[in-house]
Amino acid sequence: MIFSIRFIVAAGLVSPTFAGPFPPAAGQPGSDAIPADDSRFTVWASSCVVESGPTDIADPESFPATYGLESAATGPADANPDWPYPVVSLGDGGTATLEFAQPFGDVPGPDLAVFENSFGASFFELAHVEVSSDGVNYFRFPARSLTEPGGNVDPTNVRNLAGKYFAGFGTPFDLAELRQVSPLLDIQRITHVRIIDAVGTNDPDFATHDAAGNIVVDPYPTPYPSCGFDLDAVGAFSQTATTYAAWLTAQGITDMAPSADSNHDGVPNLIEYLTGRGRVVAETFATLKFPRLSYRTDGNLRVEGSPDLQQWTPLAESNHGATMVAKAAGTIVSESGDSVKQTTVTLSPGTPYKFFRLAAEP
Repeated sequence: MIFSIRFIVAAGLVSPTFAGPFPPAAGQPGSDAIPADDSRFTVWASSCVVESGPTDIADPESFPATYGLESAATGPADANPDWPYPVVSLGDGGTATLEFAQPFGDVPGPDLAVFENSFGASFFELAHVEVSSDGVNYFRFPARSLTEPGGNVDPTNVRNLAGKYFAGFGTPFDLAELRQVSPLLDIQRITHVRIIDAVGTNDPDFATHDAAGNIVVDPYPTPYPSCGFDLDAVGAFSQTATTYAAWLTAQGITDMAPSADSNHDGVPNLIEYLTGRGRVVAETFATLKFPRLSYRTDGNLRVEGSPDLQQWTPLAESNHGATMVAKAAGTIVSESGDSVKQTTVTLSPGTPYKFFRLAAEP
């Protein structure tokens, strides 16, 4: 049974733990633990596929973790300290890939939470968390682990690693931390979340590291069928907004003017809504690149050129999310990707334009 396994292993961890700089355990002042019944949850993972790791990664003959069903990780979190059993165990280095029938996006503050089933004072099994907008390209939240080798896991020494809180409380993650990580990630439309068990060994052949290169310490070895991270659920707060008004609400923006720059990043609201970024990169003087969100269809987006910052000429345009097409002779437009279109506008040699911009209208 899971209870007896956890109690025996936890009792063997006697090294002292020192408080660190990150939020403390659930229920303590300053904790950012999110209870499973938090009213902000609007969407939970609808499917889960587990690739089980071994019960002891250093033992080539160890068997894979076998505890639980993949379906235990779908739907709302339901494990608690008195009943920690409805989970699926990943094993050493195992992974769980969860899909959301309703994509979710970034809002101010945390956006998703991952639930494990810990019920011991320091027996926290940890995991890295990655997100994807297409189920192919995954991007990891930058984690930190300050636990000394051989020490017990204290939540104040852990950041951006799932599993740092008791059963019934989720570890929060903020998509804003991944805003500039890659043009292949649309933080306003997350469709998949991947959980990767952290192997707590100090053996350099098998150790897991955080974003700073520190070894991630957690209980090891745990050579049982319930080895590794025990996944209960993954929930998110805000479904992807597909209208400008809904996006404004999700972002907490009160000024609805398309030309307003509510987050003071130099990009008007409507352009940020239609592109996710609003930045045009001049790869060469005649090649412009930028992202475009094809599922946002309540606006028109244009690339314009000017010889003098006074007269602006449309070079390419997308209406209601449709494919962007050339609007000027000698201009070539290409796009790749699905929900996040990577748009390239190539200008003919000898173009008279020296300045370029994105323009948008509702």
